[in-house]
Amino acid sequence: GTGSPSQSKSGAASGAARSGGARSAAKDDGLNDGQKLVKKFVQRMVKGRELNMLSKVGGAVECLVHLDRELKNIYIQRAGKKDAKKRAVPLGSVQEICVGVDVVEEVELAVDDMSVTLMLEEGQAIAFRLNDEEDRDTFALCMGMFVDGNRKEKERKARKK
Repeated sequence: GTGSPSQSKSGAASGAARSGGARSAAKDDGLNDGQKLVKKFVQRMVKGRELNMLSKVGGAVECLVHLDRELKNIYIQRAGKKDAKKRAVPLGSVQEICVGVDVVEEVELAVDDMSVTLMLEEGQAIAFRLNDEEDRDTFALCMGMFVDGNRKEKERKARKK
């Protein structure tokens, strides 16, 4: 038989990740494009990045958003305010991730093509506006993976009880 390389489960993710032109000559650490994309996203999110969070009254608020290293919570804090309260959102509590204007009617946020909405329990929602389509799709893809991982773990723990 021919030794074809085994297809990893994240094969779908690599299709979504469009490589941006010039390939870096850096040594390949054995990760496919999808995995590299996720790794870069995690590094950026653990450091924290400023994102516009859509507000119910319209418009957007600059927030510092970051993930904990365990990829269990996303933390949101008003940018530019030293004593701003930090809100922790457990990724396991995210019910659904909506991209663009494709959200349920109950969401009272001015979502647009560049937004990603995290649907939470009790009909709450948090929406972020991203810079461009690639950024938006990467954010939605990676957050979706982490949310799934947390939900599966939550279900496993629930079954053990």
